[in-house]
Amino acid sequence: MRIIFTITLFLFLPFTALADETITIYVKESNYLTSNSNAKLTFSELEDKLQSVNVSTVILDVDYCAGPETLANAYLAIANAKPLLKDIKLNLSGSHNKSKCKNI
Repeated sequence: MRIIFTITLFLFLPFTALADETITIYVKESNYLTSNSNAKLTFSELEDKLQSVNVSTVILDVDYCAGPETLANAYLAIANAKPLLKDIKLNLSGSHNKSKCKNI
């Protein structure tokens, strides 16, 4: 009886990954990088990339040189691509002491 219950339980479970996947998006001065790629992305490319990966948590690593519009576009890309995320975390990086920002 226990074996029949176990088999029935597995048949009714959806075939999805149980592990939570996390992606880090590096928000730079005028572009984006992701944790699994070194290619610079634009807003639309970031949105396409997020739609193609299965993630439940996004970490935004915001550089000191990143402007408010770049950060807002990152949030917009996340909202358009993954409206049902579990968590969005914000990390800050860079320093004003050794800043090489072009637009500030």
